[in-house]
Amino acid sequence: MKKIFIATLLSAGLIMGSTSVAFAAETTSAPTAPVTLATYKVQLAAYNTALVAYDSATVTIKAQVVAFGIAAKTYRTAYETARLNYKAVLKANGPATTPAEYAVLLAAYNTALTAYNNATVTFKAQLAVFTTAKQNFKLAYDAVVLSYKTTVNMREDLRKAINKAFEVAIHNANATFATAIAAATTTEQKLAATTARQNAVSVATAARKAALDAVGDKPVKPAKKVKFNADQDDHHDDDEDDDVKIDKPAKPVKPAKRTKN
Repeated sequence: MKKIFIATLLSAGLIMGSTSVAFAAETTSAPTAPVTLATYKVQLAAYNTALVAYDSATVTIKAQVVAFGIAAKTYRTAYETARLNYKAVLKANGPATTPAEYAVLLAAYNTALTAYNNATVTFKAQLAVFTTAKQNFKLAYDAVVLSYKTTVNMREDLRKAINKAFEVAIHNANATFATAIAAATTTEQKLAATTARQNAVSVATAARKAALDAVGDKPVKPAKKVKFNADQDDHHDDDEDDDVKIDKPAKPVKPAKRTKN
């Protein structure tokens, strides 16, 4: 019985992952690719690689969210300062303001305008970096979710096959025992049949445990997706790493020359 059960696991690829998992007597659906321990381990390794890439992309996008938020805030502040200084220059462009006073206001505006232009360059550069990081993050997320689902499904199929092989072995042990008991005419023969069944069950149980241990624990599920305002779906968490929405203001127009008095 031990040889029969182990042969069942070996032929199914549940111990060494050599061939296919099949129970032809109970298979009614169309043939599918077999799941073996070897193919599962390959998929598990691929998932772990995708998980590392996703975790790395998550760290990157969270850092870029912060950096982009800082650049956007600086950009808005610089724009508002330039706009206010621009209005002040326009308001002072008249006979009530002396040339010296106007020159001070104009110099302040030019300083603000330079700061705004610099902030614009920084903002656009950071926006490009952020956009790339966001795209890479989405690709990594989609890849790891698909890989996780595939891995979990393969693991479940493999465990089902192992448990099925165990059920077959127990069924065979009971059938062999029933046949032996029916033919037994002495106490020794009955005891031998009972002992044989107990041994077969023990072997099948140990082999099942070894096969399940070889499969291992369920893979770690990927962390929830970073939330973006423009990307709502069912995988967001509730942190504050939101995509910053920017309504880009027009660059302030340089004021006209002051009217001569």
